[in-house]
Amino acid sequence: MLNRQQEWMTNLPGAVIRETVPRFASGPLEVNVIFTDPEATAVALRFAQSFACELGARICLRAAIAVPLRLPLDEPPVSVTFLRGNLRKLASQVTAEGFDPTVHLYVCRDRVQALSLALKPNSLVVIGGPKHWWPTAESQLAKALRSQGHRVIYVDSRAKPASEQPALER
Repeated sequence: MLNRQQEWMTNLPGAVIRETVPRFASGPLEVNVIFTDPEATAVALRFAQSFACELGARICLRAAIAVPLRLPLDEPPVSVTFLRGNLRKLASQVTAEGFDPTVHLYVCRDRVQALSLALKPNSLVVIGGPKHWWPTAESQLAKALRSQGHRVIYVDSRAKPASEQPALER
């Protein structure tokens, strides 16, 4: 993706201020949140919301259901209706805060391949999951998307928000 930048120069007495605003060739910036599980995705959505607010970006919630080869593609192991309801519920939490996220649901054989085809090149991706010293499914997904050139932010779903952490003594 080409990064185009627009510059404004303002001459003030004794100083020159240069302000740079990123413009993207493919439209507004998207923060893509990948569905892993409801709790971790809720944490990732809250992070993406604060991130998107600062960047003036929009949020895309993406979920991929991997169907094993022994099942036909139209019979995934998780009900599409059930997952669609979960995704709507998660998206409504962000909608209440003033954002209108788009929700994308993919039924596929390979989750990583489906997400890499759905994402634009060099996409900004947020994945929520527990941080461990051993690889988890979420961290492996983050690593696979990172290896394809996407900018992946891994959010620890077990970390307490800053508002719940105890204040440090000065």
